[in-house]
Amino acid sequence: EGWLEPQTLSFELGGQEVSLETGRVGRLADATVVARVGETVLFVTACCAREATGDGSFAPLSVQYQEKFSAAGRTSGSFLKREGKLRDDEVLTCRLIDRPLRPLMPKGWAFETQLLANVMSYDGQSRPEPLAITASGAAMCLSSVPITTAVVGVRVGRIDGDFVINPTTEQQAMSDLDLVMAGTRRAVLMIEGFADFLPEETLLEALELGHAEIAQAAEKIEAWAAEVGKPKYDGPLML
Repeated sequence: EGWLEPQTLSFELGGQEVSLETGRVGRLADATVVARVGETVLFVTACCAREATGDGSFAPLSVQYQEKFSAAGRTSGSFLKREGKLRDDEVLTCRLIDRPLRPLMPKGWAFETQLLANVMSYDGQSRPEPLAITASGAAMCLSSVPITTAVVGVRVGRIDGDFVINPTTEQQAMSDLDLVMAGTRRAVLMIEGFADFLPEETLLEALELGHAEIAQAAEKIEAWAAEVGKPKYDGPLML
């Protein structure tokens, strides 16, 4: 019954310490994760319907990612001070989260599942997109959704011929590669990015390095979720 109490997991990813905490806030959600890298903090919730809807012909997963104005200490300059609709880059980050998770949903799963990822604090250095992927994957592992495979995201840069995992914004400005990856212990599930003209061997080396970081982090998250996560749903998958 470890999920009833606050639990924390810390590990190193690309030379930075990543902290994942669950059980302290959002206790009515199926699972929550507060993720930290430096002063960048994300709050991710995973919620699942109690009753199946539909025939299970597609995975009913919805993802929303939003960067709050207050996360960077800013306020909307318009007359309306509320958060507006999602920007294009936020929608693209939603897709970065969705793409590696959707194939892991059980075949025939017909329970509406929702992931909400909110950037609560941004330090201007640690880019939140890879952390959002990692925190969302951890939330799914901790939830009652029958997914036990952790998804981890990293960004790979290259400065003066040397690869950098999760580069800061300053480092990324000097990089000739911007590669966002997501995967599990066993495979790479999603890649997206751009680069200057690079040899194929260089890109493959970046993928191997990125997946090595993903694999070691995913293994730790899976062990943590098995210990403190909720019992997995084992009933009928559809109506």
